[in-house]
Amino acid sequence: MKEIILKTFTEKFGSPGTAIFAPGRANIIGEHTDYNEGFVLPFAIGQGVWFYAKSNEKSHFTILAYDTNEEAVLTQDNSALKYGWEKYFRQVLTALSGYNITGADIVFGGDLSIGAGISSSSAITCGFVALLNQLNDLHLNADELVNKSVEAERGYGVRGGIMDQYSIFNGKKDKAILIDCRTNSHQYVDIEMGEHQFYLINTNVKHNLIHTDYNNRRAECEQAVSLLNQNYREINALRDLTISDLPKIRMMLDDLLFNRVSFVVQENRRVMQTIQALTDKNYAAVGELLYASHDGLAQMYQVSCEELDWLVNYTFDDEQFLGARMMGGGFGGCTINLTTGILDHNTVSDREKKYKDRFGIKPDIIRVHCENGILNKV
Repeated sequence: MKEIILKTFTEKFGSPGTAIFAPGRANIIGEHTDYNEGFVLPFAIGQGVWFYAKSNEKSHFTILAYDTNEEAVLTQDNSALKYGWEKYFRQVLTALSGYNITGADIVFGGDLSIGAGISSSSAITCGFVALLNQLNDLHLNADELVNKSVEAERGYGVRGGIMDQYSIFNGKKDKAILIDCRTNSHQYVDIEMGEHQFYLINTNVKHNLIHTDYNNRRAECEQAVSLLNQNYREINALRDLTISDLPKIRMMLDDLLFNRVSFVVQENRRVMQTIQALTDKNYAAVGELLYASHDGLAQMYQVSCEELDWLVNYTFDDEQFLGARMMGGGFGGCTINLTTGILDHNTVSDREKKYKDRFGIKPDIIRVHCENGILNKV
């Protein structure tokens, strides 16, 4: 993929001056906790988006999307919100409108499935921010790169947290990242898998977070915080609650809000339990925590769907699978699966066939590893 995108750039624009690889991300555990100022445990993956570019000494950007063979010409003056992939670039230009940015010729493309919950949109956004930082010598530091990327994404309507952008910039090979989404700080967690593997299984049910209940979940959490501030004690976010608080607040919230709160509190605890299990190399315990996370996401947070539930449930009786859960915003996308080793051809073929028989769609099964992010590329 890298070579063919480079070839496309060279044929159209000549030799590139700058190359950026923006990886996607997987998240072991800690879902919908980032915008509640909680904890997440993601890692950058080997799949991602390549950008080749060079300054054109003009006021506009000529951008070619290799995957769709579509071209756009943008300037900072016409960076109003558009649809399709253009919106990611336009919102970055808006976020960086206070900087002296010169135009460039760009070709981008990669192997991240759109709508799979592996941060394809964030990879494009972060990659373009990093590209402009490098081309224009903006000298943005790591936090500024993350924050400008988050600002750009919020410009097109996703009220997410910082996990995706943070992982894409700060990922490190053979390590997951424990991110504290309140302080925007992190520490690396060694992932010594041995024979064990992580697989993503893509439902190929496409979703757009703006047009789902993703933003509603954040609003519900904020509503719960407001009610608890009035009736319980002052908190800044659901991060401030622990398991021991749940019985005390039960009668202060309706069933829906209590379920949302309970999931977030329990999920934050599961993140810490997962780190301990990984440190102890207790992969069976990691698997059970993944299953518990999915159950909470499906039943209490209500962001799963039939296809995701089917993929998780189908692992229960297969000894090769230690655990699975839906990953990402929900309503489609991927499951993340912990296996005892590399899946054999028969297992993959059987899962593909059974899923297609049930839903009429072939799933994509992808093995992923912890890889370097943009700032840690060698």
